[in-house]
Amino acid sequence: MKKLFIILILISSSYVLGYTGSSYQYGYSAKSFALSDALVADNYQTFQTFSNPSSLYQCSGTNYGVSYFGMSLNRSIQNFYFSKSLPGNAGISLAILRASSGNFMGKDSFNNPTHEISMSDYYGVLSFGVKAFGNNAIGLSMKLHYSNFNINEEHTDSYTGNSIALDLGWSKSISDQLKLGLKAQNIISPGLNWSIDIGSGLPSSYTEEYPLILSIGSLYKPNQNHKILFQYDYINYDSYKKYISKLGYQYLMNDKLSLRLGLKGTKDIRFGFGYSFDINDTLPLLLDYSLHLGSENEGISHLFTWSFNIR
Repeated sequence: MKKLFIILILISSSYVLGYTGSSYQYGYSAKSFALSDALVADNYQTFQTFSNPSSLYQCSGTNYGVSYFGMSLNRSIQNFYFSKSLPGNAGISLAILRASSGNFMGKDSFNNPTHEISMSDYYGVLSFGVKAFGNNAIGLSMKLHYSNFNINEEHTDSYTGNSIALDLGWSKSISDQLKLGLKAQNIISPGLNWSIDIGSGLPSSYTEEYPLILSIGSLYKPNQNHKILFQYDYINYDSYKKYISKLGYQYLMNDKLSLRLGLKGTKDIRFGFGYSFDINDTLPLLLDYSLHLGSENEGISHLFTWSFNIR
């Protein structure tokens, strides 16, 4: 059974990356995905606190956002976001992200079929950011993670995990054209604690460690129409270390339409667009879209985000 559970854990982290909490790293908005998630140094926009909570000091008014990712292999991600500016160059945000995958056949350690499996990850994220001194800003995010496996239709076998982790972010505006950003993920984390009850025998427990993820990046705006984003991630998971480069480019064609391109690593090419529907002067509605062709031949995925700001 332990071997089966380990295999299930590997399947559950099939959002390409393959480590504890990897579903959180796939993407949180269509804009971030199209720009290869290279937003650690970007200015604030709705959902930006997933990339760096320090940007919340730039938050204006009240912001709402909803993301829906309809993905291949029966996967999906939904994200609900709220942020509000606070006195003293500060801001706060609250988000709930759900990532799920279902209706696939499990395998045991001998590759024999077992039961249909579905899984869900839930993340509650509370973030705060403030302009500290000069052009420096700092931010903190607290992530509550709950994970659940359904092993068969009767759900007689129970696999549930929960944890709390903390992220820290920093950013600094060097000039009107250049900004730097830094983020450390899972700097304080006790690990994802699993409770296992297979319906026969005594319940057992299992702990998975989160990776330490360090991100450093820059934002360069040569003018108002062009934006270039670069980010470099260092991932330390157990004894495994990985480095990922991310590059994003946005072209603002006019006040309504933005075109976006991204490159993650050397092969994962991404693209998308954003369009602004001005319902009235005080309620701009933004639509972002990104198309993912699949980095591991897993099929095409369509990613949508809607957001609006109330000033």
